[in-house]
Amino acid sequence: MSLDRFLRWVLFSAGIITVIFAGYMFNIKRLPEASMCLSLAVGFLCFATRIKRDKSESESDSQDSSNELHDMAALIADIAVSSLQNIGRTIPPTTKEINELEEKLNHFLDAMPLSPEEREEISDRIESVRNRTRRNEGGRAILRNSRL
Repeated sequence: MSLDRFLRWVLFSAGIITVIFAGYMFNIKRLPEASMCLSLAVGFLCFATRIKRDKSESESDSQDSSNELHDMAALIADIAVSSLQNIGRTIPPTTKEINELEEKLNHFLDAMPLSPEEREEISDRIESVRNRTRRNEGGRAILRNSRL
């Protein structure tokens, strides 16, 4: 345990103990002493939460969160593309719907740590859905014209 973490726990414990004493002082109607204990408790708890962590700890935490963000972004992109591929849908998506979803997805993925190869794979999957939708719309247009 580092000195920083030990100091945080000491300050947090001191804050909790002084809150308990402040409650006791309020209970026995000693208001000046109770307010002093309460203000000390607030000070201890504020300092316990304000101290910065070591850089080595924050770097390892940022790497873990970066990996988690990457996995979450890949999962959300996969779900979005799968929803366009008629999985669980009864009506095929329109080109407007595909464009809106692609725009929202690209805006989301800009803030996420995805590699260019993964972004290209997602774009290719969306483009294949877009091409399939164009072919379906073209087939429907031919059927409508043949009926006339």
